[in-house]
Amino acid sequence: MPYIALSNCCPPNVVRTIAEVSDYAYSVSDKGLWFNLYGGNNLTTKLTDGSKVSLTEETNYPWDGKIKISMKETGNKAYSVFLRIPVWTHDAKITINGKLENIKVISGTYAEINRVWKKGDVVELNLPMNATLIEANPLVEENRNQIAVKRGPVVYCLESTDLPGKSIFNAFIPTSTKFEAKPMTIDGAEVMSLVGDAKIVEPNNWKNILYRPIDNKNTTTQIKLVPYFAWGNRGHSEMSVWLPVSR
Repeated sequence: MPYIALSNCCPPNVVRTIAEVSDYAYSVSDKGLWFNLYGGNNLTTKLTDGSKVSLTEETNYPWDGKIKISMKETGNKAYSVFLRIPVWTHDAKITINGKLENIKVISGTYAEINRVWKKGDVVELNLPMNATLIEANPLVEENRNQIAVKRGPVVYCLESTDLPGKSIFNAFIPTSTKFEAKPMTIDGAEVMSLVGDAKIVEPNNWKNILYRPIDNKNTTTQIKLVPYFAWGNRGHSEMSVWLPVSR
């Protein structure tokens, strides 16, 4: 299945870590057009039968799961559009021209829409993005009883910059914590942070002490998590992706 290169795949403020990511955004097959990666762009290409297709994709992905696809030019024969449904999302919805489509939308697969497309058709894909606590297999010894936080395709971390006067290594996350997405700017780039409550163990003096009875004193503190890829852009800091969890 050949891939299609396109320009303007990502907004200019998105940090580009893979130089050729735009080459894999779309692909074509005998069945139709495949959407592999999402991002604001304009596409002009041909299907395997020579039919010309032109469309515009509008989205603030990966910070927002709403994706709008507008058909600008298309042939007069039926073909399929395949929309990738990421494994991390649930209850994804697809509408065409404002009408909810009654098709199978299964996480970790491609949703197929087959029809005779027309100029002006608008496809809207909504991928719910909820902050999720992720745990590792217990065989990963270093991550036992710890969690990472993920929202959509983005993994987050706690940076000491956002926890002044406290150590990030004294923070732990109750499983009842609900993180709220809030926009912020890091080094000129617009990103989405996650804000929620954590427990902070009261600091103790461990000088000349190797072991002692546990102290369960802690306080509840609001913390801010930032995308893992963006850490280290606000001065020297400590960072952790995996944080202790309380159930």
